[in-house]
Amino acid sequence: MVTTVVTTVVTTRATAIAGAAVLAAVLAVAGFGEASGAGGGEGAVAAAGQSAGARGSATDAWDRVLAEHAVDGGVRYAALKRDRADLDRFLAWVAKTAPASLPERERLAFLVNAYNAIVVAAVLERYPGIGSVRDVDGFFDEEEHVVGGRRMTLDEIETAARELDPRVHFAVVCASTSCPDLRGEAYRGATIDRQLREDTEGFLADRSKGLRYDAEADELHASSIFKWYAGDFTGGSRVVAFFARGGVRDWIAEHVGDPALARTIREREPGVSYMDYDWSLNDRR
Repeated sequence: MVTTVVTTVVTTRATAIAGAAVLAAVLAVAGFGEASGAGGGEGAVAAAGQSAGARGSATDAWDRVLAEHAVDGGVRYAALKRDRADLDRFLAWVAKTAPASLPERERLAFLVNAYNAIVVAAVLERYPGIGSVRDVDGFFDEEEHVVGGRRMTLDEIETAARELDPRVHFAVVCASTSCPDLRGEAYRGATIDRQLREDTEGFLADRSKGLRYDAEADELHASSIFKWYAGDFTGGSRVVAFFARGGVRDWIAEHVGDPALARTIREREPGVSYMDYDWSLNDRR
């Protein structure tokens, strides 16, 4: 078992691919109490840090990490490994802040930020000797991280976020080439709906890994995310939704940023197939 600054346990990507259910994780998250000694929320914890001369809130620290090291959708791991003070500060705040103590949109932003920061930290623990997170046993479903005083896997964190908004699939980044691009700023409760809309439209506009329409074959080639988590996009169970490709197609038509493509999808109702997933590390220099 690996321990990072935010002690870690991880599950959704591996579980989805394997076809196992992780709904029980949601119940565990729902039971979270108040943040220990924080009174709930980032403000109280950040205030203590500011009185000691810290630069802004914990989320501001994560914002600085992203602004400097999130490049071309990936991460400058080598540079971040040399200077990770802001990352560690954010993870320390995550460890003591209970998601349930936050308003819903702030909770969603917290969970997405926490997931992405923990993934980055877990990669750094192994860098440069890591070529893919898939090579690490239990990266998503066994390693534990402390979130709000509770141990959670990455899969459990992701599941809690997915229950709030399926668009988080295009915001949580699993450190791999076919994952959505890592956004160069932190998510905030006040702006997360706009951010998720932009992330979703941006991912669906990426023909290399998000969505590609083959007019000649009249077929949509979509990310395997839509296959693994079909139930999130159709409202059905994972097993049933896997075969309900029409529901996935309808969701894409509603959220794609290209009006002409959306109209084509609705009018022609093309077939749906899924792209291969590239799990190589999203390393940038």
